[in-house]
Amino acid sequence: MLAGFVFAGIVMVLTEGKISTLRVATLRLFIAGFIVLGLDSYSFSILTGDIAEGACGRVWTESLIASGMLVVGTVAVISGISWLLAAYIENQGNATPEQSVLGHIEAMRIVERLLRRSVYGITVMTVILLSTVAHDYVNVAFHDRPKPWWATWISPVYVLLVGAAMIGAAWQQQRTCAQAETNAGEPSSLALSVAFTGAVSYAIVGTGAIGFITSTPTSFWNPIPGAVAFITVAIVLIMPVPTILTLIYAMPRHGVASADPGLDPSPDPSPDAGPDPGPVPGPDP
Repeated sequence: MLAGFVFAGIVMVLTEGKISTLRVATLRLFIAGFIVLGLDSYSFSILTGDIAEGACGRVWTESLIASGMLVVGTVAVISGISWLLAAYIENQGNATPEQSVLGHIEAMRIVERLLRRSVYGITVMTVILLSTVAHDYVNVAFHDRPKPWWATWISPVYVLLVGAAMIGAAWQQQRTCAQAETNAGEPSSLALSVAFTGAVSYAIVGTGAIGFITSTPTSFWNPIPGAVAFITVAIVLIMPVPTILTLIYAMPRHGVASADPGLDPSPDPSPDAGPDPGPVPGPDP
């Protein structure tokens, strides 16, 4: 369902026929989110259709990987919506006074700022949910047998470390914006490239891993080998982190519409200046 909405957003941006750095950033994030969510939908359909006897451990392993893909896709889509609003504000800021209303632009800026800040809360929520799924997976993997030393503290420590890393990424973004105020509206091409590559790579690797796991016999997963459980939890918890942090760092910055280099820096003529007096007449020859 989310992938369908993202596809509609891609079509909307492409049919506008306008090119800017903000629209390119929106397209990159929407395309990444569409790929991740599309492959994630396929992955969930595979694991929900697994009705083999004794496949509980195998399905839990697949669901943990698919949950990580869902986290990455969700953050990419929400970030793309924020860039889409920034692009809309930029378009209205470049319009003539007859085509735009200042109050409407300011209201949209407030919505864009609220959405930009809500991305942080949504990201924290998805990280907590992912750690909860990992905790449940560990309980299932080591049911009726002693749990390893890392099973108890991995979930809370993960949330604390990722939360601290998110705060650091947001702080670094604000610092970079303060040091280069003239480029505050320009999205970081490198950061968006890293986010796009990380999201798509995780989706491809995750889908391939789910396909491989599905082909293994159920006897291998009864019980789930401890080493396999540890590797699965480590990959699912660690691999999305660089993409999430990069998306936070590459969020639209304050003043994105006013900092666009395409705006005309020349001031408007003063309304009190009066009409042009024309050329001054010289002496009569």
